[in-house]
Amino acid sequence: QPYKEEGYYAALIAWPFTDTEFKAKVVAIDAAKNKRVTDIPFYVKNYEYKVSWIKAKDKFIDGKITDLASSDPEYANIDDRLEKLKAINETMRLKNEALIHSFSKKVSSEVLENWNVKKFYPLRNGQKVASYGDKRHYYYEDKENEVSHSYHVGYDLASTKMATIKTSNPGKVVYANENGIYGNMPMIDHGLGLYSLYGHCSQLLVNEGDEVNAGDAIAKTGVSGLALGDHLHFGILVQGIEVRPVEWFDQEWIRKNVDDIFKAADKIIQGK
Repeated sequence: QPYKEEGYYAALIAWPFTDTEFKAKVVAIDAAKNKRVTDIPFYVKNYEYKVSWIKAKDKFIDGKITDLASSDPEYANIDDRLEKLKAINETMRLKNEALIHSFSKKVSSEVLENWNVKKFYPLRNGQKVASYGDKRHYYYEDKENEVSHSYHVGYDLASTKMATIKTSNPGKVVYANENGIYGNMPMIDHGLGLYSLYGHCSQLLVNEGDEVNAGDAIAKTGVSGLALGDHLHFGILVQGIEVRPVEWFDQEWIRKNVDDIFKAADKIIQGK
C-alpha cells in the first residue's frame, strides 16, 4: 500500500503455515523500465503444531454435519454418513474459506499516512479451547479408518454462553453474515491487509459497511456453524493468509514486528 510519500510502500507479509518453503521478493521498476529485485529475508521457527485424532460418532454426523448439509443444496442429498462428513469438513470448508480469502486478500490503494494496531482481546476472560494450526484427523470406529481431515486456522476462546465479542481495533466491517462451517461471522478490515474474523456467533451486532471503533460490541458467541459448544473462533488474516492469532494478542510482538519497522521506515523517509 502507498505509504506517506510517492515511491514508498508498506506491506504486511505472511508465510502460510502449511508451506515448508516460502520466498518473497520486492520488485521495483522505474519509469525507464529498469528492474531491481530484492529478497525479503524469512526464516522458520521450529514450531510444532498439535495433531488430534477425533472419533466421528453417528450422533455428531446425524446432528451438526447433517444440519449443515441440509442448509446447502450442493450437499443436501448426500445420504452416506461418511461421505457427508467428508463433504462438509473438507469441501464446504474450502468453499467457506474461499469466501473469507476473497475479502481478506484486498489491500487499499489509498496512501497510508500512519498505521498502528493494539493487541487483540476479543473475549473478556476467554479461555483457550483450541489452537491455531491444529491438524485434525477424523476416524470412524477405529483409527485405522480415517475418513476426513482438516486444519484449524483460528484460535478458539470460550467464556460464558452468548458472551459479548468486542473489536480491539478500529476498522470496517466487510462481511457480516452466515458462512457455512463458520456460522454467523463478522469480518473486519483493519487496514494494510490485516483482517479479523469472528466465527460461530449466535447474534451479529454489526452490518456490512459499518465503521467500528476499538471496544465496540460486534457479536455474541454461540454454536452456529460447525461448533459443538458455545465459543468464539477468532481468526487473523494478512492479505488472505491465516496467521497465528496469539502473536497479535501480544503488544510486545506487535512492537517488534510492526511498530519498530514503521519507525525505522519513517526515519528513512524523513532523512532522504
